[in-house]
Amino acid sequence: MFDKLIQMIQQFGKDMLPFVIVEEWNEAVLLRFGKYKCVLKAGIHFKIPFFDSVIEHAVITQSVNLPAQTLTTLDEKEIVLKAIIRYKIFDVRKFLLSVMQANDVLIDTTQGMIRDIVEVTNWEDLVDVNYRITNEVLEFVEKWGIEIEAITITDLGIVKTYRILGEDTKQILPIE
Repeated sequence: MFDKLIQMIQQFGKDMLPFVIVEEWNEAVLLRFGKYKCVLKAGIHFKIPFFDSVIEHAVITQSVNLPAQTLTTLDEKEIVLKAIIRYKIFDVRKFLLSVMQANDVLIDTTQGMIRDIVEVTNWEDLVDVNYRITNEVLEFVEKWGIEIEAITITDLGIVKTYRILGEDTKQILPIE
């Protein structure tokens, strides 16, 4: 409870300041009365206390590890695949104001597109799939102000899948 009070006092102090400093690696969106006013680049910017709010976000290259996915290829091979997305923000306004929880949406979208591509690709052809995945995701997420630099498959292997039968059952059967 005490930490919430301190956080509220800090936020009040920030709201009272007539300026905001945007760091070199960030960009920000200035909202006046809750409506978009402009994009703020690195530097010091003046604002009207309590009427203006500033939302900052890093725009430099970032990477996200995707969780492992279990998928089936076109030639019926069961695989596990992990990947990394390397991206940067090219339009902070779109990124912050057109999608909620943009990082989560990026991860979910990328995993869905990877699944779509893997399901129509043979095991042998997965070696060259990074470029195709990158291009398709890049084209799709552009509308959110995100530029994909690369999607790299870090782990890829054929696995045997098992399914546990029933909650109280200790029986495990391979899926065939």
